[in-house]
Amino acid sequence: MTNKFVPVEKLRAFAVSVLRKAGTDVVSAEGSARALAHASLLGVDSHGFRLLPVYVEFLRTGLIKRTPAMNRQDPKPAVAIIDADGGLGHAPAYAAAAAACELARTNGIGLGLVKRTSHFGAAGAYAMAMAEAGFMGIAMCNSGALVALFDGTKPFHGTDPIAFAAPATNSVGAKHNPFLLDMATSSISWNRVSLAKTLGRQLPFDVAMNQAGGFTLDPEAVTMLAPLGGREFGYKGAGLAGMIELLCAVLNGTRFGFELDTTVHADVDVGNVMIAISPGQSMSSEMATKRVGHYLQTLANHSTATKPVFAAGGPQWISRDERMAKGIPLPDALERELQSLARSMSIDWPPS
Repeated sequence: MTNKFVPVEKLRAFAVSVLRKAGTDVVSAEGSARALAHASLLGVDSHGFRLLPVYVEFLRTGLIKRTPAMNRQDPKPAVAIIDADGGLGHAPAYAAAAAACELARTNGIGLGLVKRTSHFGAAGAYAMAMAEAGFMGIAMCNSGALVALFDGTKPFHGTDPIAFAAPATNSVGAKHNPFLLDMATSSISWNRVSLAKTLGRQLPFDVAMNQAGGFTLDPEAVTMLAPLGGREFGYKGAGLAGMIELLCAVLNGTRFGFELDTTVHADVDVGNVMIAISPGQSMSSEMATKRVGHYLQTLANHSTATKPVFAAGGPQWISRDERMAKGIPLPDALERELQSLARSMSIDWPPS
């Protein structure tokens, strides 16, 4: 297998062009392209540009609205609610993250909620947006039932991701890579199953299940995922997913995962929760970000010459630096898919 490398900004512009040709408004197209670029740049390829044809298909079939009437309400001093109106999930998630930061500047903490929304890609994109604005950020989303309960044999929860990012500076106040945790509450994301199919790879043991409720390595046989912790410790992932379901569905007045139709990426009644927290609560924000940097540096000091130790997000910064220099790697199968998409829309490929 070979990879073609394309600069991230060219792929981002290509995604905007494709989504606009598919009928979306500018805000939706740019929000989605931004989220896809975030994932591909950080090496989260399961949630990156490989999803572009998927979103186009759901726009084409009308499962996701092309031009939603997104709007915002502020029912309480520290709360904003974004109604996504059944459109692509990325732009309203960014809007909620921005609203949470705006409210946190005044209140110390801000809650941005998104209702009637769809798949928003990598949760870390929105936690990172809050961290880049100077806040500790938490992003969560519920989704259609794809994950079995612990010792269960039928889907109940969604993959229900959670992400947390904290801005950091070094001892002299220079910007440091943030702490970034981005994880599904399933043992593996559904997108990684799809990626394994594309690449012709087997899955790890203990992460996915077949129709009979047994564990399988074959991505073609997967009908549900195992909760985080797998066969022995899946009660942890199932419990965490339950927390996210309650926050995202109850606070937003949307449906639980088990009440959705479970068309992957096209559920349009899921909820997002964005929480922005000012790091300057018990100390100045400047001192707080230095403390985060001190934590990260102390953790890194546990590395050896042969075995590096990373905080959450560490491998992603390596990927980001490499891909900023070389471009986003596109496996043959993905390049053919994007090329076909470009041809069908009379858009140049490779993107210029």
